[in-house]
Amino acid sequence: MGSMIGKISEELPRHEVLAKTAAYEIRKYAPCVVAETNYVSKGMMDQGGSSPFMQLAKFIGVMATPENEGAAPIAMTAPVLMSHAPAAPPGTGDGDVAYKMAFFLPASRFSTAADVPAPTSPQVSIADVPARTVAVVRFSGTMKAASIGEREARLREALKVDGVQTAEGAEAMAAGDNPP
Repeated sequence: MGSMIGKISEELPRHEVLAKTAAYEIRKYAPCVVAETNYVSKGMMDQGGSSPFMQLAKFIGVMATPENEGAAPIAMTAPVLMSHAPAAPPGTGDGDVAYKMAFFLPASRFSTAADVPAPTSPQVSIADVPARTVAVVRFSGTMKAASIGEREARLREALKVDGVQTAEGAEAMAAGDNPP
């Protein structure tokens, strides 16, 4: 990822800040397209040997020929999104959970999943993400499960105190970048 003195220089998902407090922001994101892969792990950031990040990086052509139809390079964007996936496949380790990692694809280049060159790896898929409104807490430091869980609890409490209604079953997602 390119950055200069901690400033992100990659394209970010298009969004508008609807409200801002000391504890969080409410953002409305435009529809977008992601490249995603599922992985199984004991924690969202514990990627084990499967390296979902590298599967996605190979798709866009980071450090190698892009692994997509036409071998078309795709610019890196920020942040990288991690969330829970539907379910871990049978036979995975005790305590393993299914996760999904996604790269936002440049909106300046791709409006829909149909615009994106098809991945050559069966582990990578392309998906349209509809417009959505989310509550966001920004932080620096570790993205370990305990840290994410603690911030999620504080965010949910702040939203509750402020009377902000959340969607039933709304899950926490972690979106990270790595500036110096």
